Amino acid sequence: IYSATYAANMNNRFGQQLLFAAGGIAGMIVMAMIPVRWFQAIAYPLYAISLGLLVFVALEGKLVYGHRSWIAIGSFQFQPSEIAKLATIFTVGTFLSKGRDLAKVTNVLIVCAIVFIPTALILKEPDPGTAVIFVGLLIVTLLWSGVDLFLLAAVVIPALVAVLSLFGQTPTVIAVLAGGAVLFFIFRRNLIVTVLTFGVVIAIAFSTNFIYEHLHQYQRNRVQVLLNPELDPLGAGYNVIQTRMAIGSGGILGKGYLKGTQTQLRYVPKQWTDFIISVPSEEFGFVGSVVILLLYLFVIFRGVAIASSVRSIFSSVVAIGVAGIWFLHVTVNIGMALGLMPVIGIPLPFMSYGGSALLTNLLMAGILMNLYRNRKVLF
Repeated sequence: IYSATYAANMNNRFGQQLLFAAGGIAGMIVMAMIPVRWFQAIAYPLYAISLGLLVFVALEGKLVYGHRSWIAIGSFQFQPSEIAKLATIFTVGTFLSKGRDLAKVTNVLIVCAIVFIPTALILKEPDPGTAVIFVGLLIVTLLWSGVDLFLLAAVVIPALVAVLSLFGQTPTVIAVLAGGAVLFFIFRRNLIVTVLTFGVVIAIAFSTNFIYEHLHQYQRNRVQVLLNPELDPLGAGYNVIQTRMAIGSGGILGKGYLKGTQTQLRYVPKQWTDFIISVPSEEFGFVGSVVILLLYLFVIFRGVAIASSVRSIFSSVVAIGVAGIWFLHVTVNIGMALGLMPVIGIPLPFMSYGGSALLTNLLMAGILMNLYRNRKVLF
C-alpha cells in the first residue's frame, strides 16, 4: 500500500491501514482467547444485527462509486457485508452443529436461506463481488458438511449453464448436454426428479439467451466487456489491461521496491485496492508473486487442516468457512487481475487497502487460532 500510493502522495492511506492493522491484531488476540461457545451464543443475534445493518446500508448507506455499501460514522466508515460474513459462518455452523441431516431437502434449504438472505441484500447495494463470495461460501460449506451431491448439482449446474450461455449458442448446447450427462449418469436419482431438474437447466439456458437478446445495446456491451476487456481498452477493460501489463513487466525478479514504472506512474487507477497484486508483481517479479501465492496457500491449507482436526461440528464448519472465504477472495481477485475472471470488485485479503476487510480477516485469523487451541474439546 505504501508503494502503491507513494508517487501519488497519498501515504495517509498507509498510515490509516496501519491503524486498522493495530486494531485488527488486538481483535485477533481477543478472538483467539475467548471461549468458543461464545461464538455459538452470539451467532443468531449477530446474524440479525448484520441483516439490519445491510437493510440500513441498502437504503441510507454512503454512496461511493455507484455502490451504497458503506455506513459512515464521522470520518470512519465500514462495510456491514464484512460483519455479515462472520455472522453467516457462525449461524450456519450453529445450525449444522445440531446434527442436521443434509440428505433432507428441508435442512439444505434452511442453510441456503441463511446464506441467500444477506446475499440478496448485498446485491441490492449493489455489490456483486461480495455476493459471489457468499454463494461460494454456501457451496464450500455444503460440500464439507456432506450434502447430497445431487442437491448441490441441482443448484450449481443451472448457475454454470446460465453463465456459459452468455458465450453463444455452441457453449450453451455443450453446457446443457454436459449438465444432463452429470445429472442422469453420475448423480442417478428418481427419474422424475432428474427430468424435472434437467428441465430447469434447459429453461435457464434458453431464458438467459432470451433475456440477453432483449437487453438494450449498451447493456449488452457491458456484458461483452465483462467477458472480454479488450473490447473497451480505454473504458471498462482499462484496469485489467494495465494490470496485466504491470504484472508482465516485472519479469522474473522484478524492477525493485518503489521502482515499478506502471505502479509509480499510476497506470492502474486505485491500484492500492482491488488490483494491488500488480504492485508486488511488478516490483518483485514472478518470484515475488509465487512467494505471495505460496503464503496464501499455506494460510488456506492451515484453515482446512484445522477444520479437519477439530472435534465439534460447529468448529469444523466455521474453520472451513474462513478458509473458503480466503480461497475465494484470492482466486477471484487474482483471476480478475489476470483477465481470467470478470471484474467484480473483490479485495485481496491482508493486502488490499480497506479497514473493514482487514479487520474482518484478522478476526477470522484469531478465530482459527482459537479453534485450533481448542481442537480436542467437544462442544
